[in-house]
Amino acid sequence: MATALQKHGKHGHQQKAFTLVELLVVIGVIALLISILLPALNRAREQAQASVCLSNLRQIGAALTLYNNENHGYNVPSYTMTGTNSGVPLEGWACILDALNYVKAAEGSGNSVYACPSMLHEAPLDGQTGTAEFKANGYMDWPNTGLGTPGVTVPSRGHNKIIRVGYWINADNPIGTTNPIVRDLYYTSSVGFGPIAGEFLRPTKISAIKRTTATIALTDGVYAGQQRNCRLGDTNRRIGYRHGGVVKDPYANVLFADGHAESIRSSEFPRAKGATTGTAEEIRRENCNGGPTVYANPNLQF
Repeated sequence: MATALQKHGKHGHQQKAFTLVELLVVIGVIALLISILLPALNRAREQAQASVCLSNLRQIGAALTLYNNENHGYNVPSYTMTGTNSGVPLEGWACILDALNYVKAAEGSGNSVYACPSMLHEAPLDGQTGTAEFKANGYMDWPNTGLGTPGVTVPSRGHNKIIRVGYWINADNPIGTTNPIVRDLYYTSSVGFGPIAGEFLRPTKISAIKRTTATIALTDGVYAGQQRNCRLGDTNRRIGYRHGGVVKDPYANVLFADGHAESIRSSEFPRAKGATTGTAEEIRRENCNGGPTVYANPNLQF
């Protein structure tokens, strides 16, 4: 008769390996847990990035308010220009705020207050976003010598670094048009651009903005202008809808003229006159119903 020691092995324990079925069950459970947890982790990561983006915009908003307080009530130019600035280095609003020490920026990498952490590492190198939905979620480097050109430094004007900017500014930027200049149309303008009918763009005063809590100053996106092309599917859209995950109606984080920030979904973003979608009455209501507007004084436009 076998002894107990012989039955259970040298150390008194019966050794047993995993069967193939048991191993497959363990693998299946792990895969199931990953499939459940990964979307939640991705959502948490996206929410964290969206929160950082909102914080960036609030910091910039404080700087914009300080700028107009210290500059006779004028808003920061979207870009400072001499005529059409053909081939001349062009400084953007972020470069101005950085050079004047309102908000300092990291150079190039995009790891700064001027770059949304959800922005794509994609620049519209042809100067437009076309029909590529992802390009408006990218960036532009400033200063530069024109749309689609690489960033350059301009030491003579205090711009010793290239700033990667992932936000769109609500500005009158009428390059390529012959329409007469309309004063104080949007939050700001490309000061010095012209001449158009003998006139040049001038700075916009904050007093020209009748509803600072509603007028959009900055939002996720690239460059400036094209207020009429602001929704998903619009050609040459410059508003970036970087947040909300993979949904049919994502949102952009938006800074308003009074310095507060919130989110607007693509389907609710106010369009400007000339939009290829929506009726004139719909566009009027979008800007005059007390909610967000792209205009400094929508009552003058409708």
